[in-house]
Amino acid sequence: MNTENFLKKIEAAGLVGCGGAGFPTHVKWNTRDAQFLIVNAVECEPLLCTDRYLMRHFAPRIISACCQAADTLGVSHTVIAIKREYRAEISALEEAISATGAKIALHLLDAFYPAGDEQVVVQEVTGCTVPYGSIPLDVGAVVSNVATMLAAADAVEDKPLVCKYITVAGEVGNPCIVKAPVGTPIMECIAAAGGTTTKDPIIVSGGPMMGKLVSPERQEDNLVTKTTSGLLVFPRESYMTVYKEPRAFAALRRRAAASCIQCNYCTMLCPRHMLGHPLEPHRIMRTLALGGELAQILPSNQTLQSAALCSLCGVCTTYACPMGLQPSKVNAMLKEEMARQGIRGQRGSTEPDRNREMRKVPTERLISRLHIGKYEGQVGDELKTVMPGQVSILLRQGGGKLPEPLVSVGDHVKANDLIAKIPDGAMGANLHASIDGTVTEVADRITIVGR
Repeated sequence: MNTENFLKKIEAAGLVGCGGAGFPTHVKWNTRDAQFLIVNAVECEPLLCTDRYLMRHFAPRIISACCQAADTLGVSHTVIAIKREYRAEISALEEAISATGAKIALHLLDAFYPAGDEQVVVQEVTGCTVPYGSIPLDVGAVVSNVATMLAAADAVEDKPLVCKYITVAGEVGNPCIVKAPVGTPIMECIAAAGGTTTKDPIIVSGGPMMGKLVSPERQEDNLVTKTTSGLLVFPRESYMTVYKEPRAFAALRRRAAASCIQCNYCTMLCPRHMLGHPLEPHRIMRTLALGGELAQILPSNQTLQSAALCSLCGVCTTYACPMGLQPSKVNAMLKEEMARQGIRGQRGSTEPDRNREMRKVPTERLISRLHIGKYEGQVGDELKTVMPGQVSILLRQGGGKLPEPLVSVGDHVKANDLIAKIPDGAMGANLHASIDGTVTEVADRITIVGR
């Protein structure tokens, strides 16, 4: 298949990056400036094992998609970055590579967090450091994750992205991988995994470090999207509640003024700082402690603006700070304020810290700090398929413009039918029906009730 046809199929299928912010894949792969295609198989968040399941069960399809994407990009190196402890997955990939004669190398990484961070992966595989404020393509690399590759293999066969494989673990009766249509209420996924086993649980969508606390008041938080990778259930009295619960910026600022001891551990262990990025969380905390109206001091303060470089991995909050402060939440709020004011982040070249290797955060130790060790290894090869009676498919499924609905209330649709299309020439992703049924709502979501 030629490059143009391949990208058209990817676009038609509504494919977005399944492991991150949901950037449209047909746009990301529409370049000839890359030398490396890096397939991110690290799955750096503790407890999540969706990508591992996909590699064990769909390795030939993943490798096939890697070859097609590599041809499209015209890269000279195709590399799958994977933790060396993933023995079964490595074996499955090596067998698929050998069977096809594909020119794909495996790059084995140690178990540290966040090994799966896009810019960390580029550094580990290529030895090149992505300039701060830039993207991997600026050093000739394109990074896509395993689930995206499997979805690309489906797209080649004209199958759109309408289902997700999801890790459901923690305080549930039967931790497993759940396959669910996009738009499925997340409680149906949890029910498929045996339901919750603790009273008044909290639910995290994503991993324990970067995942978001599900809010019962926000229905959009309670639906499976194209980027959903995991659903984790924890007791209300657990550390995860303390870490995930929202806090007002004023409260975070008061705590910084009262308790920050300027030990700078948050900076020393910051993965982006270790890549050489001028991000120093301890200086941000100090600056906030000095006072002043944020809206007034932010536009002229480069220390505060450096928060734009934060990946929100959470190392500073969960692992580094001896005082229990939350620099990553401060950075998140600063990034939101910068976006409101239209302040662009800094850009520039950088070199890694010479102490980077010795300061990497071991995943095992991080799990201990999070008090989630009892949930490690819960999920095996069991797959549960959810068939909901109703789905609500959000128009906003990733980056770019919203697709324009092609259906109206009362229309009958079948699974895989195109129901919303991106405008011609716009960046975004198409949407497809994930079940057969009747359209009952067209707003910021398209609701379909099954037949």
